[in-house]
Amino acid sequence: MLRRVGPLRTTQLALVCAGCGAALLASASPWIAIVASALLGGAYGLTNPAASQLLGRLAPASRRNLVFAVKQMGVPLGVALGGLILPRVAEAAGWRVGLLGAGAVLVLLALAIQPLRAGWDAGHGVASAALARFRLRDAPALHALAVTGGAYALVQIALGAHMVAMLVLDFGWDPVSAGLMVGLSQAVGAFSRIGWAVLADAWQGGLRVLVLIGVFATLFFALLPLAPGAATWKIVLLFVLLGATSTGWNGVLVAESVRLAPEGAQGAASGAVLSLTFTGAVIGPTALALLSTGMGGYTTAFALAGMLSLAGAGVAWWSRRFAPTGQAARPGG
Repeated sequence: MLRRVGPLRTTQLALVCAGCGAALLASASPWIAIVASALLGGAYGLTNPAASQLLGRLAPASRRNLVFAVKQMGVPLGVALGGLILPRVAEAAGWRVGLLGAGAVLVLLALAIQPLRAGWDAGHGVASAALARFRLRDAPALHALAVTGGAYALVQIALGAHMVAMLVLDFGWDPVSAGLMVGLSQAVGAFSRIGWAVLADAWQGGLRVLVLIGVFATLFFALLPLAPGAATWKIVLLFVLLGATSTGWNGVLVAESVRLAPEGAQGAASGAVLSLTFTGAVIGPTALALLSTGMGGYTTAFALAGMLSLAGAGVAWWSRRFAPTGQAARPGG
């Protein structure tokens, strides 16, 4: 898609598909919901490569990680905004109106960005040739980065899916307090992406930061079996630190995939890396549920699963031998 129409048209298509998917969900038909889900999933898959292709060209090398960290914050902030607005719209006018309204906003946004096409799709011909030549298997540093992302995503999504259950069953918290802890941990994780990105820019590369994140996450996961029965503030601190590490890596990973990509193939590179990363996200919750059942509790299961963070850090460290050094490996991108 990027090769044929460029990042702006790809973004517009994603917005229209998402808008149509949201509108179709208002039908309340299970069969139409299948089509709507496919449209929403396809739209989500198009946005990251398009944004990476564009920002990889426009973002200054000295601030690349920060730019991508801000971009990656869009998802949790969008979820929070939707959580604030849509329930109130549904209460006032019905849930169908909420979905139709969300769909309309997405389609209108697709139309609103049309005047930006000249700038966004500049240099599309050069990028098309690079996209056609790009193969992930020919880029060992990017391949290793995808493995790191898959390991980190598995642990991150598993923690988000099972944190409430772990706090209720292993720590004896009530569900409301556990839910508040999940919200706090996720919020810290979202904003920690900025801090990790600033550090990566200061160090002129994200691989060392990804290694640091993995090592710290492994340490904090290893402390979980010791935490039940501890003072409440210590438990809160531990889960805040888990949020800052296990969910703070996304922006640096995407920025690093862009830095390591061939000129003009930033979108394809980030898309390929994230496709393998999402594989870890898909299997994480189920794998952790099975592991916790076999080990008789969540804390021990997460301490073991946290070793994947260390494995991901090891792969990131090993991949440094294949990566160009410094932020200026590709000026301006």
